[in-house]
Amino acid sequence: MSAGEHWFAHDGDTLWHDKRRVQLLGIDAPELSQACFDAADKIWPCGRYARDHIRHLLAIGDVSCTIEGKDRYDDDAGVCFAGSIDLGRDLVKHGLAVTDKRAPRYLAEEREARIAKRNLWAGSFVDPGEYRRGGR
Repeated sequence: MSAGEHWFAHDGDTLWHDKRRVQLLGIDAPELSQACFDAADKIWPCGRYARDHIRHLLAIGDVSCTIEGKDRYDDDAGVCFAGSIDLGRDLVKHGLAVTDKRAPRYLAEEREARIAKRNLWAGSFVDPGEYRRGGR
């Protein structure tokens, strides 16, 4: 799967390529409906920010994915790029996703975002996995 084909970001860690779903490996982004709190304790739509960040990168074009397996829903799971930008790494680096605890790839980027207090790390948020399990 590569350039010149239609890509769409459903949320911060799920891409659609035609009718195929690709889960970004190594990250867990906030759910679309998820809200977070910034440093001033103001609520912000962190799930939508993550999705919009990926959509912006996809607009660059030249999207490619290296599929490494399947996720729990039997959809493709892999590392995807827009040009030379690793989408998962970029989201974690900007504090718009956390490292997937089951397959941590981007620990250095998460540490950097946390120290710099970028986005999620500026205030408080519920871990996306916990949020999905109802921990709101």
